[in-house]
Amino acid sequence: MVELKNPLYANMSLSTQTLHASKHLLETPEVSPPIGVTTTFLYKKDSMEANNYGASQRYVYSREGRPNTTQVESTLSTAMEGHAVVFGSGLTAALAILLHFKPKKVAIGDSYFGIRRVLAQYSAVAGNVQVVSAECGYEGVDLVWLESPVNPTGEIKDISCYALRAHAAGAKLVVDATLAPPPLSYPFRQGADVVIHSASKYLGGHEDLLAGVVVSRGPAMAEDLRRTRSALGLGAGSLETWLLQRSLATLSVRVVQQAKTAARLVALLESFRRCAVSSACHVPSAADLALGRRLAAVRHASLQQVPCAEAQHPNGFGAVFSVYFASKTQALFVAKQLRLHAFATSLGGVHSLVDWRHAMDATSEPTMLRVSIGLESFDDLAADWRQALTALDAHECASKL
Repeated sequence: MVELKNPLYANMSLSTQTLHASKHLLETPEVSPPIGVTTTFLYKKDSMEANNYGASQRYVYSREGRPNTTQVESTLSTAMEGHAVVFGSGLTAALAILLHFKPKKVAIGDSYFGIRRVLAQYSAVAGNVQVVSAECGYEGVDLVWLESPVNPTGEIKDISCYALRAHAAGAKLVVDATLAPPPLSYPFRQGADVVIHSASKYLGGHEDLLAGVVVSRGPAMAEDLRRTRSALGLGAGSLETWLLQRSLATLSVRVVQQAKTAARLVALLESFRRCAVSSACHVPSAADLALGRRLAAVRHASLQQVPCAEAQHPNGFGAVFSVYFASKTQALFVAKQLRLHAFATSLGGVHSLVDWRHAMDATSEPTMLRVSIGLESFDDLAADWRQALTALDAHECASKL
């Protein structure tokens, strides 16, 4: 079998990698890889093997492997500095990791509630699995599960710190880096053993596919994950993997631009909040109060003061952040008033979204909105927030009359 990773592109830029890293697998004249929809492949008559897509790539049945999956795994492996395996969703990818390591004691930090549900399902089958906080001691821990940046605040954790603690205890460190794909972060450089992404988010980037990706440091784990994927039917379809390959071509320009816009918008909203606070040297104007007095907090990595920030995120932070209001009613009013932010769940796409997380996750504060910034211009998004906050002020002032 030909290697998925072409070493020719290992030291090239991400934008080049995502366009060319899988070209060595193509045997057809199309510039853009075609979609293969077959579930089964012809045998070679002389050897009962399938050899229908290039001299070295053999396919028999699509549950075991297909050209579109191989191509996108090649691109992802190069771009993410490891060995990538694609699954039908981020949650099936998480289950595959648990099935591979078979942990008896898991330390998990702040994380997407769906991961905890998968962990509960795994525990119900494996039996007697102990779950502790990632902030506690790691004695007896087999697996440390870290999310950075954290959903829904977009704040970051020091991956290298958790890696040192995990490895000292003999545990493996899994990093969910969904909110900061390359070129924003490369968790293997900070000591991660495994990296996981919900590819439905930034890797897909267009709100039109469902997939997950596990990236291992070495090929042995990747091959074991593929066997698990085949045995349990956890793979993604041809359309999804083709869409993912298409999306990766623009990954670097999308996420860098989204990160820049998000950082500017976070700074603007934080300035609204601060300007509405009275102090010895500042008396808020009526305009200051209208825009900022109902903002209780804004949370994002760009507002954190952490030593690891520059090394861990050399090209900016993720484009997800959280805004907290004084009340649930205020949060919902703003979510519905925003015109350029679709009032919907999920994140990472080209469209800006605003999500009232409490509806999906009861542990999220009802006064909080999660914001995912897309590719709209900063000026237009800023104007959208200004009009929504101004409308909230007018609505509450009118209610008091």
